Amino acid sequence: MNSNGKHLHFFAIFSDAVSTLWSIIVPLGFGFFWGVRHLDDLFGYVIIIPVIILVFNFFKWLRFKYEFVDDQFHIRSGVLVRNDRYIRIQRIQSVQIKTNLLLRLLGVVQLKFDTADPAFKGDIVLSALKREEAEHIKAQVSRGKTQQVQFLSKEALAETPIVDESPKKVYALSGKRLLAASLLSSKIGVMLAAVFGLWSQADDLVPKSIRGRSLSYIEHASLVGIIVLIGFAILLLWLFSLVTALFRWGGFKFSIYDGEWRIHRGIVETSDETYKKDRVQAIRIKEQWLLQLFGWCTVYADCSGSIDLEKSDGGSVLVFPLLRKKELPTFLEHAIPRFSGPITFNHLPVRGSVYRMILPVVFWTSFVSVLAWRLSWGKYAFIALPVIFIFFWFSYRSEGYSLQNNRLIFINRFFAKTTTITRKNHIQSFAKKNSRLQRRLDLASCSVTIRAASGKTFTVRQLEEQDARALFQWFRTK
Repeated sequence: MNSNGKHLHFFAIFSDAVSTLWSIIVPLGFGFFWGVRHLDDLFGYVIIIPVIILVFNFFKWLRFKYEFVDDQFHIRSGVLVRNDRYIRIQRIQSVQIKTNLLLRLLGVVQLKFDTADPAFKGDIVLSALKREEAEHIKAQVSRGKTQQVQFLSKEALAETPIVDESPKKVYALSGKRLLAASLLSSKIGVMLAAVFGLWSQADDLVPKSIRGRSLSYIEHASLVGIIVLIGFAILLLWLFSLVTALFRWGGFKFSIYDGEWRIHRGIVETSDETYKKDRVQAIRIKEQWLLQLFGWCTVYADCSGSIDLEKSDGGSVLVFPLLRKKELPTFLEHAIPRFSGPITFNHLPVRGSVYRMILPVVFWTSFVSVLAWRLSWGKYAFIALPVIFIFFWFSYRSEGYSLQNNRLIFINRFFAKTTTITRKNHIQSFAKKNSRLQRRLDLASCSVTIRAASGKTFTVRQLEEQDARALFQWFRTK
């Protein structure tokens, strides 16, 4: 039941060196590089630091070995401090194979284990392997999890009887749906964050003359000019996010097996991910306003254990990027039956919506008052007050909750409508809160926390006090 100790692919030296350099360079930010005025004095350091990192990673690669020992996966690593880590095969929740353009050119992939440990503690990454070796390890792990047999060599593994592992159902993202998902689900917010990050370094990145003319134009621009400028900027950000979405979701395929999901996605950087169904703690159906307008939705899953946060949305697994609402019941029935069923909800009381309207109306009124005091055109922003009122009113009126046997459904909305489905046995804690004013209005708020990778908490606010008590009592009873 043993195998010989093996090294990673030799390219792991350079891959880890690039990762180390990246982890050093990114925190320093743009300001460090543009603040350096005497590069000649640092030339020696610029040359020697990458060399030292390469040498260190060479010894790191030399000391890193992995092997199968009985029913465990053994990793030996460490240059100055020797580490021996044993992972029981049964504790490995999933094996993920990833690649990007550079790895693909070199014919290697990255292999990642997710164990049942909490996030950031259960990830094991083999940074560079031949694809054949990665597939072999994945097959060995899968075989070790399903039956207690001896770990075999590649040749012996190929000669063993082949068990039918065909998926029960496959959902593929067609070309039309990929284009629609990219058009309707662009993440402008992420692009805006990147723009603000660059703007914070404008003192070093942009010449003073150009920066001065730009600020002067903005200060003296008319209201129409400001609106046109903002619209043009949003259009550019949306087009850029459209392209990134096409690359991120290209080739998306969701395969359903007896006890697990397998997700393949990506064009330039591909990823094959596996998730055990019993790890799923909640299902989230997200409808951005454009998606809801055309009857589409995006399905996420919140899972326990470790999650690849680079490939997730805030610690949630993207199950399928674009699905018609009428297809959702059948999809959930095939994908994870324990969360399937009708999605109905009880609206929140009207007085609860009125209570929640106070904060945004007061904030906007105060903001516009300051704007009108500082800028000549600021008073026109008062025109948006009825729009703000209507937006928040209909947003709050579309929220609600539902309790169906052991399924708890929370519906929240800000810009996007999010329907969260969880079960009683997945809830770690339940909190009922109400302030003095809420008690006078007979209102309360309820929050549930599930055991997910990033500690998810879902809240429904301003529901009837008696309904909050009923939900709290439901959770307390066995």
